[in-house]
Amino acid sequence: MKKQWIVEAVYFMAALIFIGICIGSGTEREKEAFGTNVTATPAVEVTEAPELTQVPDKKDETAAAPVRDTIPGSETGEVPDTTPGAMDGQDAEPTQNPGNVSGENPDKLTEENPSATQEPSENVGPVIEPSDHPNSMPGAIKIINANYEEYSNDKKAWWFRRNTDHKPSGSGEEFPIGPYSAYYLDKNAQEEDKVIYLTFDCGYENGFTPSILDTLAEKDVKVLFFVTKDFIVKNLDYVKRMKDEGHLVGNHTVRHLSSPDLTPEELEAELHEVARVMEEQTGYPIDPFFRPPMGEYSERTLKVTQDMGYASIFWSIAYYDYDVNDQPGKAYVVDHFNTYHHNGTIVLMHNVSESNTQALGEVIDNLKAEGYRFAELTEIVRE
Repeated sequence: MKKQWIVEAVYFMAALIFIGICIGSGTEREKEAFGTNVTATPAVEVTEAPELTQVPDKKDETAAAPVRDTIPGSETGEVPDTTPGAMDGQDAEPTQNPGNVSGENPDKLTEENPSATQEPSENVGPVIEPSDHPNSMPGAIKIINANYEEYSNDKKAWWFRRNTDHKPSGSGEEFPIGPYSAYYLDKNAQEEDKVIYLTFDCGYENGFTPSILDTLAEKDVKVLFFVTKDFIVKNLDYVKRMKDEGHLVGNHTVRHLSSPDLTPEELEAELHEVARVMEEQTGYPIDPFFRPPMGEYSERTLKVTQDMGYASIFWSIAYYDYDVNDQPGKAYVVDHFNTYHHNGTIVLMHNVSESNTQALGEVIDNLKAEGYRFAELTEIVRE
C-alpha cells in the first residue's frame, strides 16, 4: 500500500512539472511574439500643447513647432568653441567671467561692473545686497521690488501650430504678450505689403556666419542677429561686420539660461553684461531686442526685459536646424519656407546650420518672387 502511494505521488509530481513546463513555454512564446511583432506605445502623461518642451521630429510638420533654441553646453553655463581649428574632443570653454568683480568685497559696486552699478528704474526698489541665487552671475545684485512679485513667474515655452494655407501660424500665447513689448508676428502687416522678418540666433560660431553675411549682402536683405557674450568675444569681426552692413544685433544673454529660472536682478545682470561687452568691444550699442533662450519666458521676465527697454522677440516660423550633427538638408529648408511662409512672419534660424547657409539665397529669391519684402524688426516695434 505504501509503495503504491509513493508511485502515485511520483506520477502526480511529474504531471505538475509537465504542466508547468507547458505553461512557461507558452508564456515565453507569447512574449517573443509580442516583442518581435508588436511595438507597444509607452504610457505618457498628457500635457497641454503650450507646455511642450521638446522639438518635434524635423519630418513631422503637423506637430507643435520648435520651442527650444539650444546651445550645446548651455545647461552648465559653458559654450563650446567650435570655430574652425578648434581641437576635436577639447573640453568646452566656460563663458568668460562677466565684469571685473573683486571677490574680497562683493558688496562694492564698481565702474568695472556696469551690471552692478546700473541705476534702478522708477519701478525698481533700492539695491541692498549681492544676489545669493544658485544661478547668480558674479556681480549680480539683489533688488527689492515688490512690483515684480505681482507678476507670475510660471514658466512658459513658446510654441505655435503651422498651417499650409499661408495664413499666420497658430499662436503660442497663453497670456497676451503684446502689452509686454513681445512679438512673434507683425499683426499689422497688410495684404498689399507682404513682409517677412529674418532672425538668426548666434550662440557660437560653426564656420557659416561669413557665408550667411555674404548671401545677405548679395541679396540686399537686413536681418536681426541675437548674440551671446561668448559669440561677441570670440567673433568680434563678424559682429562688427553685422553692424557695418546695416543689420540689427540683439541680446541673447551671457549664459543662455532659462529666464524664469533667474531672479529679476540676475536677468538684468545677464542683459547688461552682453550690452556692456557689445559696446566696449565693437563700438556699437546693443539693439533693444531680446530673444529668450530656449523660448522660455514668464509674465515676470517679459516685464523685467520691458522695463529694461527691450522688445522680446519670438517666432512664427522655425524648424529643426540647430543640431549640427543632424541637419535637415538644403532641400528641406527651401521646401519648408515654400510650404509655410505667411505675411508678417518672424523667422527663427540658427547661424550654426549648414542647411540654412546652403538654402538662404534660394529661400530669399523664392519669397521675393512671391511678392515679399524683407524688413527690420524696428517696423514691428511701434510706439
